Amino acid sequence: MIRKEAIKKGEFGEVVISDYIFDETVTVTFVRTRDLQKTVFAGENLRNSAKMIQVDNFIFEEAWGLFRRQKNTKLSFTDCTNVSIIKKYGIKNIATFDKDFRKVGGVKVIC
Repeated sequence: MIRKEAIKKGEFGEVVISDYIFDETVTVTFVRTRDLQKTVFAGENLRNSAKMIQVDNFIFEEAWGLFRRQKNTKLSFTDCTNVSIIKKYGIKNIATFDKDFRKVGGVKVIC
C-alpha cells in the first residue's frame, strides 16, 4: 500500500480532486460527524492540499455516456467523472478504495 506521505510529496504527480469529490467528502464528513467545525476543517485542508478541477460540460457529458455504457464495472456517476477527468488531463495514477478502478484502462490504482 502506498503511504500518504508519498502522495503528498508529489511522487505520483500533482494531487488533484474534482469539485464533485470535494462535495462528496464534505457532505459525508458532515453527515457522519454532525460537527460543522470538523467538517469545515476537513474541507479547508482538502482545498489547500489539492488542485481542484471543475466538472465542466465536456467532462459531464463524457461521464454520463460512460456511466450509461458500463458493463463490467459498477462505478458511480462521480467515479465516471473521475475517469473522464483522468482521460482529459492525462492523469496516470488514482488513490481510491474503489476496486472497480482497477478495471479502467490506462490508470494505476496506487492505494
